[in-house]
Amino acid sequence: MKQFTLTKILFVIFLFFNLSNQAISQDKTSGGEGYFMIGMQKIDVKNLNTLLKQYNYPALDENYVSLGGGGYGIVNNFVIGGEGHGLIGSTISNANYKLNSSAGYGVFNVGYVIYHNYGLKIFPLIGFGGGGIDLTIYEKSSLDFNDIMHNPKRGSSLSLGGLMFNLGLNGTYKLDFSGKDKGDDGLLIGFSAGYTHFLKLGNWTLFENEISGGPKIGISGFYLRFSIGGGGGMVKYSESE
Repeated sequence: MKQFTLTKILFVIFLFFNLSNQAISQDKTSGGEGYFMIGMQKIDVKNLNTLLKQYNYPALDENYVSLGGGGYGIVNNFVIGGEGHGLIGSTISNANYKLNSSAGYGVFNVGYVIYHNYGLKIFPLIGFGGGGIDLTIYEKSSLDFNDIMHNPKRGSSLSLGGLMFNLGLNGTYKLDFSGKDKGDDGLLIGFSAGYTHFLKLGNWTLFENEISGGPKIGISGFYLRFSIGGGGGMVKYSESE
């Protein structure tokens, strides 16, 4: 399975550079942009859900709300920058306990603008970074402070971190309110679609103490986000223009 995943990643990297080479002769854009992003991300929780069901806990949803942002510098169509995202999962419960999961990650990305015309930019990205997942289990019963002092073991907060790979396709469109066709300044709206994959997992921890035998899960899955932000720059048109 790991070999198959590595083969897919290498194929995508080859495809990325092939598309970039085909786009080298186009108009060159330079500048910078930053934006707030909101969307959905899938997380591979199958192994964790299998274990939860063994202990009569409800299964976690694999779809998470994604909130974050990113910023990029662009020099002659080459893109460099990064993104950070927090992932919010739903709270589920059974008769006695509530469960909540959340995650977050940051990645450093590089890319190339393969299409730029009339304020629209399309650029694929490849990146690496790190992320983590938190799982909280706590009792549903109503308690007062004295109850907790007598018995503080009312729940657990488990964490898992690791290194990750990102492959994305980003697009931004400049809303031009000034009529300046040659510039790249203004309000930006856009999208980001892609896939993240955990490359190396750490160990589960409970209050910073490592725990053995935990399920293998990760922030591996597809995402789709929409963005709004701003940017500035200039476009150097090819001689055919």
